[in-house]
Amino acid sequence: MDNSEVTQEINIAEIILDTINSLCQSLFSSIDNTIFSLLDEVIFINSEITETNYLERIIGTNVNSGLLILANSLLVAFVLYYAIRRFTAFYNGHEVESPYKFVIRAIFICIFMNFSLSICSSIISFSCEISEFICGLGNTIFKRNISFSSLINELSGNSSTNFNIFSIDGILTSMLSISSLSLVITFTFRYILAKILILLSPFAFLCLLNKNTSGFFKSWLKSFISLLLVQIIVALILLLPFAILKENSSTMFSKFLLIGSVYALQKANQFVKEFINGTGISTDFNSGINGIKSLISK
Repeated sequence: MDNSEVTQEINIAEIILDTINSLCQSLFSSIDNTIFSLLDEVIFINSEITETNYLERIIGTNVNSGLLILANSLLVAFVLYYAIRRFTAFYNGHEVESPYKFVIRAIFICIFMNFSLSICSSIISFSCEISEFICGLGNTIFKRNISFSSLINELSGNSSTNFNIFSIDGILTSMLSISSLSLVITFTFRYILAKILILLSPFAFLCLLNKNTSGFFKSWLKSFISLLLVQIIVALILLLPFAILKENSSTMFSKFLLIGSVYALQKANQFVKEFINGTGISTDFNSGINGIKSLISK
């Protein structure tokens, strides 16, 4: 009687354990198959981000449509502001930039401003070419497509068939899947922020027309370049897991290195911010705010 009760308890415990492992395996497999393919779309930004109809309509296809109407109106306001300052300079003795330099700069800024979408598209294409070159180099070396989807397929192929959430393998697998959720949220925000900066590009170029507001352009440029540099860093980091799997995919040390690589992907955004921006963004932004205050007070 006692033995049958013990056996029954063991069977119940095994059933509960198998059920938990089956549910966790299904959950993590669903996350991996969905999230990792989505990461390839949101991390590696290409020029298609600027070719959407709604983005072109918001910015405008000519000087009489979209945000370009407001940008060109502000350009006229800047010119009128310069003309007033130039006129009053004869009475108050303030030094003002020569009309020749101002007109030349205004012409170039007007061109850059109205073709800001094409300029952003060219910058994005350049960064995309670099990241594709890195991924292509990895493809040549490792004979694998360097992407998140390919990575999760490699990990699934090298993982054991008997999944156990309470084992080291199970814990590492769960950490990898949960970390992917954090990655997709972080890089989706980066994707949205890149579109916002594209929308602000006409006004960023416009701010170059006056020295007091040039800080806004510096802040915009640093932010835009840093967002694009992230995908180049990510492409370099993605080479590491494939190199680890190529050398030895069976050791526990290799699996910990894979988790470390995913953690490095999570910190790529922060690394680029510290490497490129640092305190420069806040300083330039504050200088732009001070420049507007200076414009209003004059």
